Amino acid sequence: MKKIFVSLLVIFFSSISYSQSTFVGLVLEEVDNGGAVPGTTYRLYAELSGGLVYAVYANEANPLLIESTEDFYQDGFGGDLQSDLNSAFFMMAPTMQYDTWLTIGDAYFGQGDAVSTTPGFSAFASGSSVSLGGVPLSDDSWYKFTNDPNCQPDGNGLVLLGQFTTTGSLSGYINLQGMTDTPDNDGVGWTETNIPIPVIVPGCTDPLYVEYDALATEDDGSCATLIVNGCTDSDYLEYDASANTDDGSCATLIVNGCTDSDYLEYDASANTDDGSCATLIVNGCTDSDYLEYDASANT
Repeated sequence: MKKIFVSLLVIFFSSISYSQSTFVGLVLEEVDNGGAVPGTTYRLYAELSGGLVYAVYANEANPLLIESTEDFYQDGFGGDLQSDLNSAFFMMAPTMQYDTWLTIGDAYFGQGDAVSTTPGFSAFASGSSVSLGGVPLSDDSWYKFTNDPNCQPDGNGLVLLGQFTTTGSLSGYINLQGMTDTPDNDGVGWTETNIPIPVIVPGCTDPLYVEYDALATEDDGSCATLIVNGCTDSDYLEYDASANTDDGSCATLIVNGCTDSDYLEYDASANTDDGSCATLIVNGCTDSDYLEYDASANT
């Protein structure tokens, strides 16, 4: 019976003609688990511009790998698929909601059709990875039928593909099959292969702050100091003590000296008075051989 079912499934999916994809990219989001379980909980989504996703798959030519540097959290009351979990039990077993599982669309037990898998499918044969395909006769997938509304994106254009809780780092690549629309609306199929799972890089994502990190993909609240542009070099006249980001406005080097031409110490090259002006100029005849000699004169 399983062989007949698989054959029918292959015939159905292979009958879909393929065209331009509505797949935009993968989105990885962090879920706040409140420290109820060790590690970080992530949700992986397919972002679509329309249409639907009906399968995450692997075969000999297109393997699939979702792995962590540490084992995934597997709750004692959980399951390999989201549709195995009954959310009504979350009050009694709160850690259950942070279990690691796979899905197509955000639907727990009783909230829609269950996720289907190919015969012999084993999601987490290794505690730290989902590894499918890559060898002969290794076709595998988790899927829903194309008329299932959970295959279609939510209001944010996202279709949930899985949840993963780990104390390690998440990485890997997957393959997707979808359609440009539902079959009733003459949707045609598309395939995307070897799609890398995004890497979350925490940091300041606001370029208006000194702490801005262009590599950051998720804001971690580290933005603290607003950028104030100005000259930050105190050796220049344009120096601004309130500036924390140099904008190239430093132009004139400070030259200390007496800047008052009424004093003997006057320095025409000085642009910053340093208090060295000491002796007022007294004009007069300074040569004692002359009748006009003025003993008080210094210039």
